[in-house]
Amino acid sequence: MAKGSGLHPVYLTPSGWNALLPPRVVRDALPAARAFRSIVIGAGFTGLAAARRLAEHEPGHEHLLIDADVIGENASGRNSGFLSIHPNEPVANRHGSVDDAAARQMRLYRAGRDHLKMLVDRHGIDCGWDETAPRLLGAATEGGVSRARAALERYRRSGLGAEEIDAAGLKERTGSDYYRYAVRADGHVLVQPAALVRGVADVLPDAVRLVERLPVSAIEGGGPFKVRTGRGDFRADRLLVTANLHARALGLLGDRMIGVYTYGGLTPELDDAALAAHGSLPQWGLIPAHPMGTTIRKFSGRRFLVRSGDAYEREDDPVEVRGLLTELYRNRYPGLSSHDLEHVWGGVTAITRNGGLYFGSPRHGLFCAAGCNGSGVVRGTINGLMLADLAVGATSSLLDDRLKLEGPNWIPPDPLRSLVVRSKIALGRREAGAEI
Repeated sequence: MAKGSGLHPVYLTPSGWNALLPPRVVRDALPAARAFRSIVIGAGFTGLAAARRLAEHEPGHEHLLIDADVIGENASGRNSGFLSIHPNEPVANRHGSVDDAAARQMRLYRAGRDHLKMLVDRHGIDCGWDETAPRLLGAATEGGVSRARAALERYRRSGLGAEEIDAAGLKERTGSDYYRYAVRADGHVLVQPAALVRGVADVLPDAVRLVERLPVSAIEGGGPFKVRTGRGDFRADRLLVTANLHARALGLLGDRMIGVYTYGGLTPELDDAALAAHGSLPQWGLIPAHPMGTTIRKFSGRRFLVRSGDAYEREDDPVEVRGLLTELYRNRYPGLSSHDLEHVWGGVTAITRNGGLYFGSPRHGLFCAAGCNGSGVVRGTINGLMLADLAVGATSSLLDDRLKLEGPNWIPPDPLRSLVVRSKIALGRREAGAEI
C-alpha cells in the first residue's frame, strides 16, 4: 500500500517515463507573497492549462499554482502517452442525444489537442510528438472484436476516419500474432508524457508562480479562501481545484469518484533484432478493446511499454506488478529471448460511475474539474482552459459545449461502495479474458 497522509499519493516507485529524462530543477521555493488573485491546486495537465488561461485573462495579477508532487512524477507523468480525441462514453441528457454529446466531446478534445500542439511547436518542447504513428484499438477475443467493431461505428458516426485491420495486418505492424482484429482511427497522437507535462510546466507565463512539493491540507473560507499547507497558509480571491482524485481530500466529490491504480513497465533500450520483433513501424500504440485489458506500445526511444493491472484505492507491491507485466509481455511475444523491464511504476486515476467528469463551481469563487477516467492529457487540458474561462466569466462556444456534458453520478458510501467496486473489477477481469 502506498504510504502517505492520504492527501495525495506517495508512489512506491518513480515514473519510468520521468526516469528517462535529465534531472530537472524542482521549483519548490515559496513565494514572498501570501495573497494571490487565484490559486490553482494541482499542476497536472488540467491545472497547468487553467493557470495559463488565468494568466492570459488577467496578466496584471499573480496566480499561484501548487502541486503536492514533482512535475513528471505526478499522475500526468505516469500515463501511457496516448492523446485521444475520440468520444468518451457520451450520455444523452436534456441538452441532446448521445450523438450530440459525442460531437461536443470531439470539439472539446480537438481544441485540447490543438492547444498542446501549439505549445509544443511554439516552445520547441521535445516530447516525441507523433501524429503519424497508429493508435490501434485491438482485440484478442470474440468479445473484444465485437467491442472494437462497435467503436468503429461510433468513430465513423463522429466523422473520424478509421480503418479495420485483420490479424495478418496486426502481425505485420506489431510483430505479435496475439490479436485477431483492430481499428485504427485518425486524429490521435503519441507522446512521451513526462516530457510533455514537464515541458508545459517550464513555459508557464510570468504571471503564474509554480510551487512543487507543497501538499494542501485544507481549504477554508470563501472569497478570500484560505489554503493551508505544511509550509504556511495562502489566500486567494478565487480557488481552482484541479487535483483530480485528490479533490476528495479537500472535501470535494467524495461521493462521485473512486481511485484505481494501474501499472506500467518499460524495457531497456532494445537492440535491432528485438525492435524488429515488435513490428515494422518505428512507433505504434495499442489500447485494448476491453477497458480492463492490456495496453502495449512500441516507443520511438527503442523501448517497449506494457501497461495493465487495476487495484482499488491501493497500490500493489512493485515485485508483484513486475511479475504481472512480465507475464503479459511474454504472452504477446513468446519468441523473444528476454522480457526484461527496466522501469516499473504505478499511477492512480479517478474513475466515475458513468464516465462523466465533474466540471463547475461547487460554491461561489470555488471551481473544480475532476474525474478524468484515465484520459487526462487532452481532456484535462481542455477542461483546465474552460474552467479558467468559467472562473473569470468568459464565454465561448467551447465553454457552452463543456457545460452541456453530463457530470458524474453519485456513488454509494462504504461498505457498499467497496463491495460493489471489487465485484465489478472481478467481473471485468473475467469478461476481459485474454484481453488482459
